[in-house]
Amino acid sequence: MCGINGILNFNGRPLMVDDLQGMNAKMIHRGPDDDGYYTDGNMGLAMRRLSIIDLQGGHQPISNESGRIWVVLNGEIYNYIELRKELESRGHLFKTKSDTEVLVHLYEDMGEQCLNKLNGMFTFAIWDSYKKELLVANDRLGIKPLFYYKNSSFFAFSSELKSLITLDVDREIDRSSFLLYLFLLYVPYPRSMVKDVCKLEPATLLKIDGRGNITKKTYWKIENFNSVEQIDFEEFRDTFITLLTDAIRLQLRSDVPIGTFLSGGVDSSCIVAMLSNLNKGAHPIRTFSVGYEGHFTDERQYAAQVAKLFKTKHTEFFITTSDVKKNLRRIIWFMDEPVGDSAMLPAFLLSEMARESGVKVLLNGTGGDEIFGGYRRYLETEVRYYLRKKLNTMSNLALSLIARPFSLYNTFKSMNGLMDYCCNVSGSFMGLRSFLKDDSWFGMLTNHLDITLGNEFDQLITLPKVDRLMHFDLRTYLVGDLLFLLDKMTMAASIEARVPLIDHRMVEFMATIPASLKIKDGNLKSLVKKALKGILPDTILAREKMGFGGPVSFWLSEGILDKTGIFEDGLSTETKELFKQEKLMDTLKNRKHNRWNAQFLYNLAVFELWYWNVLKG
Repeated sequence: MCGINGILNFNGRPLMVDDLQGMNAKMIHRGPDDDGYYTDGNMGLAMRRLSIIDLQGGHQPISNESGRIWVVLNGEIYNYIELRKELESRGHLFKTKSDTEVLVHLYEDMGEQCLNKLNGMFTFAIWDSYKKELLVANDRLGIKPLFYYKNSSFFAFSSELKSLITLDVDREIDRSSFLLYLFLLYVPYPRSMVKDVCKLEPATLLKIDGRGNITKKTYWKIENFNSVEQIDFEEFRDTFITLLTDAIRLQLRSDVPIGTFLSGGVDSSCIVAMLSNLNKGAHPIRTFSVGYEGHFTDERQYAAQVAKLFKTKHTEFFITTSDVKKNLRRIIWFMDEPVGDSAMLPAFLLSEMARESGVKVLLNGTGGDEIFGGYRRYLETEVRYYLRKKLNTMSNLALSLIARPFSLYNTFKSMNGLMDYCCNVSGSFMGLRSFLKDDSWFGMLTNHLDITLGNEFDQLITLPKVDRLMHFDLRTYLVGDLLFLLDKMTMAASIEARVPLIDHRMVEFMATIPASLKIKDGNLKSLVKKALKGILPDTILAREKMGFGGPVSFWLSEGILDKTGIFEDGLSTETKELFKQEKLMDTLKNRKHNRWNAQFLYNLAVFELWYWNVLKG
């Protein structure tokens, strides 16, 4: 696990190591244990290393025996032991025990087809000095983010946006990305917040030659949707448990201590259960959970129950408003690109706690909702389900207020429900609308949504509605928000996060099963819960989903923005041009928010702090 950088000049200018050193200096937190550089004329690779496997011998960049192939890798190749045995049987010689060197020799054997053999989370770059060709690729699900930039003079890539913009990159905000972020809470791939900087989409390979020609290829996608018409439950359960156990077995490979996030929900709890079985009592599993001041829910009782059942060494963290005030500015710096998901705070604080406890790798349940069927919006879409459920207990005024953000859905029939979906996910619609100078933004927003996400949405048009939402979440929300946030916040504390539930084999298997079989009678994840019966207690299997995010409205009412510098620095040009500045500043300063605009105000505050501290910092 580390951060990687690279530059390929097209103008023949020799690469200066100083450029690479400047990029590396911005992401020491991603790799405090080591750094490394390699240059070959007009090309250079660099990395910062967090030592997880082969602590002494895993230095990068690393080459083959002849020095023709050079590699930098961020992440882990979990099946590296099996691949190494195959390669040694074909005569390859290894000088280290690292997973990175396996990638070197596998590329020698198979070229770009080596990607199909890898089980892992990764971004890597391979320089073929004979072909004078640079290959940049990431894992199938996009677990590890990578930014890249190209102009007429050079191509560059980095694990961190703040490292990339140390180069000769115009630090101009992409206005489309800005608007999409305020609506969605994140910038969807392949966009970034900076104009002309892109994020590498999941399962994507880039090949760049010395003249600046780029070839882009998707090397994996789910092909087998909904092929199961009836479930043989025992067969399903056996396959599910086997895949889950093997994914965790592979992801336990480490030369440093491992722990887990534990919310007490189904996903994190089943990981602890499987870990406990594989661990066989060798040493206590470290688990970490969180509670919030001002939150109407608290999951710690469920986490404590699971921890007690499986005899983990359990630690709780209670986040106060003071913790948020103290850490918000630096968390946003580590976040690297604005994300309005309040889960970044607990993810960072728990990661710091884990690191202080001696743990360097954390497993967690990210991705389970998308593949098992865990979001309430999957119940016919959340809004209609929620309205019907609450119809007899809510006033007509309350119902009309809830329904208002969705009253314009029929306008977007040509978008096949994309606006419906986005309103359902973001929770930021009404606040965004109420502060804008005029309604011209609405046409722009829908156009940007269609251009950026419409093609992904349309590719799933033949699927039933809930299946479509689940697979769209997997391709967009999971990678753009949850996985991006997880990478940035854990790496900020120099922690490696692993996500066994989205081992690509599990993802492919669950894709064959229709949502109608995964969700029954309004019971989310009902199929997986049934498979886990007897492994997890009924109190865990029957509980409602609560979520990992914090109480944003409470934080704002308690003045979390009072000493962040947002008022002293003023507002960005982008915000001034789009919003009613006086109304906005008055609302922020005097905390005149409500449940409808709190999420939007938080999104905008995160953007402003990022703008002044990362982009302009």
